[in-house]
Amino acid sequence: MFTYNEKSRTYWFSKTCMDNDSEFNLVGVLMGLAVYNSIILDIRFPPCCYKKLLSPAVVPFHDPHATVGIAPLGLKDLMEAMPDLGRGLKELLEYEGDVEEDLCQTFQISYTVFGEVITHSLKPRGDRIPVTKQNRQEYVNLYVDYLLNRSIYQQFASFYHGFHSVCASNALIMLRPEEVEMLVCGNPELDMDALRKVTVYEGYTKNDPTVRYFWDVVLSFSLDLKKKLLLFATGSDRVPIGGMGEMEFKIIRMEVPNSTSMLPMAHTCFNQLCLPPYKSRKILKQKLTIAISNAEGFGIE
Repeated sequence: MFTYNEKSRTYWFSKTCMDNDSEFNLVGVLMGLAVYNSIILDIRFPPCCYKKLLSPAVVPFHDPHATVGIAPLGLKDLMEAMPDLGRGLKELLEYEGDVEEDLCQTFQISYTVFGEVITHSLKPRGDRIPVTKQNRQEYVNLYVDYLLNRSIYQQFASFYHGFHSVCASNALIMLRPEEVEMLVCGNPELDMDALRKVTVYEGYTKNDPTVRYFWDVVLSFSLDLKKKLLLFATGSDRVPIGGMGEMEFKIIRMEVPNSTSMLPMAHTCFNQLCLPPYKSRKILKQKLTIAISNAEGFGIE
């Protein structure tokens, strides 16, 4: 149903998946339910997805055949979703040589589906229209519109209706695409001091040496390590739209035989960090860094 781009680290709708309308609708419903219930999703769609979700922001009333999910997107949007292809089209626009003679490109594109090469004309008789310096901007515009709008219209329309079936509200008119993305994925800004203020403890108090070591270490972490810690303890490196102060976070004393030789553990469903009573700041930093830096892998993503 989706293709993954390694460079942008985002998913996009597969244009070859034409018979899964109900599944795309279900994904939209699930995303809408997450927003409705203030649950953060670790979901990786490019920014243009949220522009399309707001096109239009309110589902046309009593018009099941209305066009939805078609947004005015450009080369910048494509580069955020498919960086390599976007850069190639940008180089085409900046090419100073003879575009027609050197590149031999027409208004027709090709892609492979299950080993079979499929061709598509971007405009009528496109296979007979060469791309020149004069019409290359039109070619790029049509290419972007085809990839991000036309080729996945059916799939995205099902996803759009699923999302809006839960989140149907005139309030969406007042939101920008970036704000809708924050509702779905959370706020990327990490304020660990705000998290420290709302943290509760089991087996510890906020004045215990181990707890003080923990927050000294965490507040000195780089942004990358802070994200890894949040992902390790909560399952997501994003925070609720209201900020860290809206989170529930708990640190539990993990004291079993030889616990200080163990790594910290987490219960991500409950935002709980199980922390052994390490005897020094150095040991705590070492154990915590190892745990959060190796929390996924073994060939599983």
